[in-house]
Amino acid sequence: MENSKSTGSVSKRQFLGMMAAASAVSISPNLLASNKHAGHNAAYSKDLVEVAEECVSVGQACKAHIYQTLKSDDLSLTKCLLQVRDTISTCNSLVELVTNGSKHSKAMAKVCADICKDCRDECKKHASKHEICKAMADSCDATIKACLKYIG
Repeated sequence: MENSKSTGSVSKRQFLGMMAAASAVSISPNLLASNKHAGHNAAYSKDLVEVAEECVSVGQACKAHIYQTLKSDDLSLTKCLLQVRDTISTCNSLVELVTNGSKHSKAMAKVCADICKDCRDECKKHASKHEICKAMADSCDATIKACLKYIG
């Protein structure tokens, strides 16, 4: 059996450990917010990440509600479905870019704010009839504000 130090290879155990650590970071980026270790600063906008993650969570509930509405042959929320899907994917992407320290995070925050505005405007049309639509509109508003603050 070859010595892994001399070949530069990684053992199966080391590889699995690295994969578990990488998964933990990607699943919960808030774990590293404002963490400083060995001179490395992993700080990022925790407020923006929390708001965007909340928007994803509310968006998932909204999407589930829309699917139930569609099953009853009520197509009034079809545009909402398209908007909330865009919002969920954009907020997820924003969280990834911000937590990764991407140089494109401010540009994504601008895109996210624009998409959340469209979603919020569509949600407001149904907010008096569906509680989740009001919650989604409010979540989009919070995300828009956080994005604009982040952009500066």
